[in-house]
Amino acid sequence: MDGQEIIETVRFISQFHRARGSDEYKLLLERLKELLLSWGVEEQQIEIIDYPTGGIRYGNFDSTMVWNVKDAELWLEKPRTFLNSFKNCKTSVLFGSHSTNGWKTLELVDETHTGDFTNKAVLVQMNPSKAFKQFVEERGAKCLLVYFMRSQDESIGRTPNQMPDTVNYLSLPHTLKASQHNGFGFSLTYRQYEFLKNLANKNFRVRLFVDASLNVGTLQVLRVRFEGAMKKRIGIVAHLCHPSPGANDNASGSALALHLCRELKQKTLGFGVDVILLPEFYGSLPYASQYNDYEFVINLDMVGEDQQKTGSTMMLHETPLLLNTIYDELLYDSMMLFAPTSSDSFSRRFYRSTFKSGSDHSVFENYAVPSPFLGQWPDRYYHTSEDTPDKCDPVVFEWVGKAVLRTIELAHAVPDYIVEQALGRVRSFLKRIVEKPGSDVVESVVKRAHGERIEPVEPKLRIFPAAEGPLGYEWFDKANELSEKREIVNLGEVIQLAARYTQDYDATVTFASTYLNVDVKTTQDVVDLLLKNEFLRRVS
Repeated sequence: MDGQEIIETVRFISQFHRARGSDEYKLLLERLKELLLSWGVEEQQIEIIDYPTGGIRYGNFDSTMVWNVKDAELWLEKPRTFLNSFKNCKTSVLFGSHSTNGWKTLELVDETHTGDFTNKAVLVQMNPSKAFKQFVEERGAKCLLVYFMRSQDESIGRTPNQMPDTVNYLSLPHTLKASQHNGFGFSLTYRQYEFLKNLANKNFRVRLFVDASLNVGTLQVLRVRFEGAMKKRIGIVAHLCHPSPGANDNASGSALALHLCRELKQKTLGFGVDVILLPEFYGSLPYASQYNDYEFVINLDMVGEDQQKTGSTMMLHETPLLLNTIYDELLYDSMMLFAPTSSDSFSRRFYRSTFKSGSDHSVFENYAVPSPFLGQWPDRYYHTSEDTPDKCDPVVFEWVGKAVLRTIELAHAVPDYIVEQALGRVRSFLKRIVEKPGSDVVESVVKRAHGERIEPVEPKLRIFPAAEGPLGYEWFDKANELSEKREIVNLGEVIQLAARYTQDYDATVTFASTYLNVDVKTTQDVVDLLLKNEFLRRVS
C-alpha cells in the first residue's frame, strides 16, 4: 500500500462538506464510486443503500434532519468588523443551523443577560446542545454564538489559550423536533469569543445570515462487496460524515478503506469482505439492524495521524469478552508485526485497551458482531478547522493497511498461537470474577462466545436493554453527579452490552466493574439509574 496515495485520497474527501444525507455527501459518494471503477472494481460490487432520516428513531438515537448549507457570514455591525463566513471556514457555522431567510441584525448579549432573549445573539462558552436547551428551547432565542472546545489537553497543546484562532466543529440539535425552533448560529475562535465578551450587554449588534435548509430525507451507506471461498463475511467500516476538512476524523478511515478495496480486488479471499462507508451512528444503526451476520467488523476511525503533529497514539480498542475476541488478537498480532521501527524500536506509539465507546464498533457489538476498533487519540486538532491532510502520516496508513489486510487473509484459518493467546486472556479474566455475584452467568456467556459447547446458565434477576443498538448519550443528562465519574460513558456502554448478553443484574455488574476496573458501587448506581429511566428493563 502507498501511504502517500492514501493521503491524496484524504485530500480529495476533505474538500467535501459531508453532512449526512446532504447534496454534497451524495455527490462525494458518486465521485468515490467513479474512483473505485477506475481502479477496476466492478460496478455490480458497488451499492449505495438509502435509509430514512428525520422524524425516525433508531434505537436510542433520534435521527437528524438532512442539512444543506450554501453560505453564511458573521459580522460585528459597528464598528463593521468581519468575523467569519462559511466560504472562509466550513466549521464556522453550527452544524444543523436553520436558515435566517436573509440578513439579521441582532443585539449581542451573553448568558448573564436578564431580559428577553428573542431577537438576540446569545454569546456562550458551553456545549452547544446545553446552550440550545437553555436559551433556544426554554427562553426563545434563535441565535447562538458559541465557543466550546471538547477534550482539552494541555500536554498536546489543545487548550483555548494554546489554540486561540481555531474554529471548533460544533452542532446544534437538528432532529425533527429540535428543528422546529429554527435555531442557528456560529462557532467562534477563542480570540473572537474574548473580543465579543467585552462587547456583550452593551448595545452592540452583530449582522449575520445563514443560507441553509433542514428537511426530512435519506442518508446513504456505500458498500463494496468482495466474495470469498466461504460464506462467512468480514466488515471493514469507516464513517464518512463530518464537515470539511475533517481529514483525520474521518477522511483518514474512509480513504484507507477505499484503498483496501484496491488491494482486495486482486486477492483470493477465504471469507468475503464488505467495505462499508457510512454516516457515524445514524448510518450504522439501520445498517447493522439489517446486516449483522458478519464474523467480525473492523472499525477504522482516525487512523492517519502524524503523531508528532497531533500528539496522538495508535490504539486498538478490544471487543468485550462477551463476544468472540480471537479476531482482536489476530489484528493485534498483525499490528505488532508491521509496526514501524527505527533503531530496533517502535517509531510510532501504539497500545491496546479495553472497549471504548464513541464510534460505529459499539453499534455492531450490540448486534452480536465482534468489532475491534483502530484509531488514534488524543488529537490536538480533533473536531476543528485545523484537522487538515497535512496532519496525516503515510507511514501510519501503510502500517494499518498492511495489518488489516493480513487479518482479513488469515481470518478463515486463524493460527493456533493466536487462538491460544485469546483463550489465555479469557481464562485470566474468568479467574478474576470467581465467586463474585453472577459469575456463573458471565462464565457461561464468555465461554460460549469463544466456542465452548456448554449449557447456558439461567439468569436470576433478569434485565435487558430497552432498545436495540448502543446506549447512546441521552441517559447522560440524567446522570447528575455520576457524570463527573471517570469512564462513565464507557461504563454505560459496557453495562448495555453486559445486560444484552447476560440478561442478569448481578452478572452485568460483575462483568462491567471487573472488565473496566470500576468499583462495584459506581457500577450498581449506573445500572440502577438506567433501570429507573427505562434504558434498561426488568424482564419477568
